[in-house]
Amino acid sequence: MQNTIDIGWLDVGTREDSRLAVVDYRRLPRIVAELPDPETQYPSLCVFLGGKSKDHALQQIYTLNNIKRHASEAQVRLRYDIASSESSQPVLLVDGAILCAAVCHSLTNIAAGVGIPQLWEIQSAEKLLQILWSRIIFLFADVVCIFIDDITSLDRATEFLIICMELGSASSESRSLLPRLILIYDSELRVSDVYLYDDDPVHNCLWHTGYNDLSAVFSGKSCIYVPSTHLSDRARYLRIKTAIAEQVIAISFLRQVNRGRPNSKHFLVLFQSAVVYTLSDLSFLFDIIKTTRKDCPVSLCAESNLVHYLEIGHRASLCLCDLVLSIVSALFMDHYVPRMLDLSALLRSQVLWPDLCPTQQTDTVEYHFFELFEVFTETKKISAIMRRTQIESQSGKLCRLRTNLICLFCLLNAAQYILACGHAMCDRCAQVFGDPVAGTEYQFNFRGCLCCLYQRPLTVDVLLPTMSLSVLALDGGGVRGVIPLEFLLLVQEHLCLCTIQEVIDLALGTSSGGLIALGLFSMFWGIRECSERFKTLARCIFSQRRPSILSLLLYPISGYKSLFGEADKWIQWLLYDSCYDSRIFDAAFKDIFGENRRLFGATGENAPSPQQSGTKVGVVTTSISKSTSIFVIGNFNASHYATSEVGRLPGIRGFFLSLIMPLDYHILYLNNIQHEPCLWRVFFTPVDLEEIGSFQDGGLKKNFAGKLRARFPIKFGLCLWGLYECCLWALERHCQATVPRIFVTSFKMDFYVEDDIKGDCHRLNVSLGEAPQTIDAVEVMDEYSNLVLLQSGSALIAREAAIILLVSRFFFFVGLLPEYMAVPFWCSGLVRCRGPARKIVAVLEYLYPEGLSYISDSGLIDNFGGLDNLCPSYRCYNRPISFLTCHLDHTVNIYIQNRSKKQWRISGFPETVATFALRQGLHTPFGRGDHNYPNRHPCHECDVIRDTTKNKRRRRQSTESGNISSKKRAPA
Repeated sequence: MQNTIDIGWLDVGTREDSRLAVVDYRRLPRIVAELPDPETQYPSLCVFLGGKSKDHALQQIYTLNNIKRHASEAQVRLRYDIASSESSQPVLLVDGAILCAAVCHSLTNIAAGVGIPQLWEIQSAEKLLQILWSRIIFLFADVVCIFIDDITSLDRATEFLIICMELGSASSESRSLLPRLILIYDSELRVSDVYLYDDDPVHNCLWHTGYNDLSAVFSGKSCIYVPSTHLSDRARYLRIKTAIAEQVIAISFLRQVNRGRPNSKHFLVLFQSAVVYTLSDLSFLFDIIKTTRKDCPVSLCAESNLVHYLEIGHRASLCLCDLVLSIVSALFMDHYVPRMLDLSALLRSQVLWPDLCPTQQTDTVEYHFFELFEVFTETKKISAIMRRTQIESQSGKLCRLRTNLICLFCLLNAAQYILACGHAMCDRCAQVFGDPVAGTEYQFNFRGCLCCLYQRPLTVDVLLPTMSLSVLALDGGGVRGVIPLEFLLLVQEHLCLCTIQEVIDLALGTSSGGLIALGLFSMFWGIRECSERFKTLARCIFSQRRPSILSLLLYPISGYKSLFGEADKWIQWLLYDSCYDSRIFDAAFKDIFGENRRLFGATGENAPSPQQSGTKVGVVTTSISKSTSIFVIGNFNASHYATSEVGRLPGIRGFFLSLIMPLDYHILYLNNIQHEPCLWRVFFTPVDLEEIGSFQDGGLKKNFAGKLRARFPIKFGLCLWGLYECCLWALERHCQATVPRIFVTSFKMDFYVEDDIKGDCHRLNVSLGEAPQTIDAVEVMDEYSNLVLLQSGSALIAREAAIILLVSRFFFFVGLLPEYMAVPFWCSGLVRCRGPARKIVAVLEYLYPEGLSYISDSGLIDNFGGLDNLCPSYRCYNRPISFLTCHLDHTVNIYIQNRSKKQWRISGFPETVATFALRQGLHTPFGRGDHNYPNRHPCHECDVIRDTTKNKRRRRQSTESGNISSKKRAPA
């Protein structure tokens, strides 16, 4: 006896909570997996509705298929034509029956929580099944064949078609692309005891009811009569087979010409999306173009970015035609990423970017789109290479463009780096147009500018998708800035070979804290050098207050401070709004930072060679107005995915980020790059910035950098206290993972932090005791430094901070997810190291020679490894691990633990496996925004480790894996 194959695909049932639901038996994914080359095979879907006659016809038409062997109780069944399974156009066969209400009411109950429930009111399972056919299955069908003989009555067939017309098609495309309808009759059809010989009895019935327009559901209709029985079965059904083949060829050609056709993998994703959307909203019209951009949506700020691009182009005296050509090329690269569905270029431009280009240039835009699409389809070139070629061909004109707001290569993302020539670039273009640096994760070498062809390399560090930020926040306090510097010196002692710049992703500071942040991360000073320069600068600017002439004249006469002299001094300070001469401040800052070095601009002469992007830096400032507000000046731009509960943030550079209200964000930006302030102007003395306003030292409003977290919602959270949570330089996604945060403060202030992230925030503080509380007492700077050294536990706190920063360099990459998710399941992946892996691992081995291990919340995962486990070629760290997790959406943690059970969470956790897979783009059938360019330099040894992880299979089933000893593996 032969085993039967269950071909059940979709069904309708009643759950235990009395709700109707659609059950997907995952038949379509299994068929796609069985095809020899799903990415180059473009399936056609043929629907057959009927009963015994339908089954007999399928057996005669598709002779290689064993129709009788296939069985299922499901209402919708799916199989594929064996004869065409290896061709470029395999045929998928869907069959079912037009059931009466009584049959639908007797459907088997299903368990609560099983299936996909509809979110709109439905009266019966019969109605839901009808919607399933007409709004979902017919949407992807090429041909629909209805065997009229198998239906209980002609009226029932007519009723089915009327309901289809009332529901309409879910397609948003032209009616000419809808499926073709074939009605199949016997040579004689009996209706109400009367035999009809009309060409189309169903059409006659529809005409009498007033529903005679099938064009809302089908693009064409034809009738076929099965010849009498004196012919062989194969001959009788040959006409049906020929008609189906002709209609499939015709509709396939039309769809290919008008919008393209999805391959098997695309077909699967599109169908699953249509099911979800239709069951959530019955009025939903399926847009195939927007569905392909679900995982990689069009930039929210595309319109504003392109408007700005036209403005700077006009300012540079470029003609509109040249700008339009560049815009079209950028939009083409944005959409046609590798693995994207090759839909019509005109259709793309009309749906995705209908209002982005000037109206008077619409014809030119469409012409250039068609031109690029023809080259793209004929030459099979990557769209990113086409974009590079286009920019370089216009370099003589585009070299005149200058902006600090948008990337001049893709035009759609915010600028994050300024090249030596002054042109701006984003993180994504650094990966697409740059070369990965050997031995370092997500570090790219950008050899030269595409806009002007100026060749000066820039090494760019990009935040990894599964990694959180390590943030250093420094408080202000005038000369008390020596306190955080002393703490950082202690931290540096435990970092050993590593520098503070190698373990910090974002540094922010207020007042003197901002000065330290700029010195360490913009000027690349060492901590000791920064400390010496800070003390020298403090003695220079705080050594003498603004003198009073009257007080100096009266002193020789009275012999003591005169009352009139003191009054004159205070009046003079009030008039100047300062007790110190701002000219001394400016001269001192120019001396150490340089007069022309900008905060957000080309890296200056003090940068190491070759140039490197370095850490992101922000300085807090306060506006001078009736209602003072807090702003941040940074060397980065707002992320275009940043949103808030009160509205979307623009994706252009937020030069200042207002923190007036917890949810009231305001982005102010400079249209002219020449208005960018220099380093020496960003704090202390009041400064007037064109087009923005007047600003002064941020310490006057918020001197405690860490406490700004209280003014932000948690939902954006990766950054310390949320200071940059809505404009984070590399966060082009939402992320809820916590991050190791180190902040150094010299104040007695309330330590505000939410309980859920308190464990990831580490405060380095010291009590001032009886030391002077003023901010300009330069004579006690050494005393402030000694307070840190004499405080009990300072060394232990600094050691803990150093370990946290080192551990935060390790991150997890998912390597493999099972094709069919059982619960629980094994998740395999790699732990990697960002930055100089050899130095980081060596320091951890030095601090913990007894060894470290990886653990989850439930137990041991594996040992940490060490220098012996580094890649011999480039000294990379790749540690394969596996852990058992309950399901994709279960929150997991991975820690590094020492022998005394002390734990430190690696970067990116706690998080779900589903989130990691989403950020890595593991399930992006329509391509990724990085155009699949590598994020790390090819390494044979590392690739062997990665492939071993991907090919790893467990001997036990997931249901048995819970019995594995926790000494080797532990569920997360």
